[in-house]
Amino acid sequence: MKAKILPLTVSLLIISIAGCSLIPGTQPTPTPLPSIPPSGYEPQPDDADLKRDQVFMDVGNSRVVIRESLPAQVSLILNGSLSDPCHQLRIVVTPPDANNVINLDAYSVVNPAVACITVLKPFAATIPLGSYSDGDYTVMVNGERLGLFGVGSGIAPAVQVTP
Repeated sequence: MKAKILPLTVSLLIISIAGCSLIPGTQPTPTPLPSIPPSGYEPQPDDADLKRDQVFMDVGNSRVVIRESLPAQVSLILNGSLSDPCHQLRIVVTPPDANNVINLDAYSVVNPAVACITVLKPFAATIPLGSYSDGDYTVMVNGERLGLFGVGSGIAPAVQVTP
């Protein structure tokens, strides 16, 4: 009887070891991209009927703002001018890329069929960027660096640098 149990036990042990080796290893969970809250300046469905134009950014008077909360809440204060009062501001925020760069595309739209007074229209827009995990982030607006911010190991913002 012992002669039959020993080979059976060894066989079961080999099968269980082999079965365990087929279990896939644990993969690191990717860090989810932050959810970008709406700002009110997102493109609208009827923008396709309007002409796209530039905005004049005042990067020197624009800044990154970090609320001391967990997780850190980041927003931007953008200052600049539109070509005239008929232009409407639009801002598209792209979540951070692999290098932790957050890109914003700021532009205006206007109905070319409407006559408008030719005078610059200043704007100040608050753009929420959402919450961020640990790391250093660069904020770019229309290809120009607006600022940097860092979020450290589970604590409120470690660094805030603007140009």
